[in-house]
Amino acid sequence: MNLHEFKQTLNANANHEILIEFDSGQQVAPHFHVTEVGKVTKDFVDCGGTRRSTVSCVLQTLVANDFDHRLNTDKLATIIEKAAVLGLDDDLPVEAEVQTETIGVFAFSDATATDGQLVLKLASKQTACLAPDKCGLDVLPVAGQSDCCGETGCC
Repeated sequence: MNLHEFKQTLNANANHEILIEFDSGQQVAPHFHVTEVGKVTKDFVDCGGTRRSTVSCVLQTLVANDFDHRLNTDKLATIIEKAAVLGLDDDLPVEAEVQTETIGVFAFSDATATDGQLVLKLASKQTACLAPDKCGLDVLPVAGQSDCCGETGCC
C-alpha cells in the first residue's frame, strides 16, 4: 500500500479505531502508539555490483502500559500530515516497524473497515537476490543453503 492509498483509507474511515494485524492473523496490541513517521532511504550495492536505492514511509509502533490508549484514524491522519515536512511522496510504500522478538519491518498490504474499526493488514517482507543473472540464481534461495548465489559465489 502506498502513502496515497494509506491516507485515502484513513480519511474514508473517519474516527475508526485502528487495529494492526499480521498476515498470520496475530494482532499488535490495540493500545499501540505510532511514535514516529519516517522517510527511510536505503542506498546499497547488490551482489552483482549494481548501486540501488529504495525509499519508504515507515510508521514506528510502540506498545506501552497505557491500556486505555486507542489510536483512531483521525489522529493517525494528523500525525502523518505533520510528517509532510519530510517531503513524503504519495507513491512511497508504507511500512510498520513493530517490536516482536526483535524489531521487524512489515509492509502494509490491505485494509478492511467493519463496525467502527479499521484493520490494517501487515505482510512479511522477503529478501531477494537482485542480480540473479550475475549470480546464476534461477530459484529462490533456501534458508541455510551455503550456495545461494550459484556457482559464481558473488554474494
